[in-house]
Amino acid sequence: MKHKNCLVLNSDYSPIGIIHWKKAMVWAFRYTKKNFDRIEIIEYHSNDYIIGTNDLLEIPAVIKTTKYFKIFNSTVNFSRKNVFIRDNFVCQYCNQKFPINKLTYDHVIPKSKWRNNHTPTSWTNIVTSCLFCNLKKGNKTPSQANMPLKKNPEIPKKTWKYLPLAYQLHTIGSAIPEEWQTYIGDIINNAKL
Repeated sequence: MKHKNCLVLNSDYSPIGIIHWKKAMVWAFRYTKKNFDRIEIIEYHSNDYIIGTNDLLEIPAVIKTTKYFKIFNSTVNFSRKNVFIRDNFVCQYCNQKFPINKLTYDHVIPKSKWRNNHTPTSWTNIVTSCLFCNLKKGNKTPSQANMPLKKNPEIPKKTWKYLPLAYQLHTIGSAIPEEWQTYIGDIINNAKL
């Protein structure tokens, strides 16, 4: 049987992550033995348990930290995945949405034509591109290739959609456990993935 993972909430009940069910079981065991005060178990998965030596052990569905973690006071790290998230997985040339394995990123001003002192691989010079458009544009600027950008690249502000949780929920899709629905509505609405 495939067991369900566990949603982790900040102390203010805002969702901050997903942990593997095995880790959730370890935390639950520590919590029930009263020597682990860093979490509080909020809900268990219905009809999802493991067989212990003497009884059935429920798998936590939702846990909450007892300490508040600040998650929006930092900048968004530049990465391929975060560029795709910023651009909502949409090619900035043809304006079509693609799965992540059909995307690449493109230097708006090609490296060979870059004349600034800082690196050409940065938030303001990289956009999401499908493989076809990237090959078509080649080593040209958008104007030289007659491929105008749908949106100019910019440095994103830290929002829900850059949390690992939003990406995890995006990849889970329709398999989100029922016990999480109360806590993740805002994430799904705000992430807009």
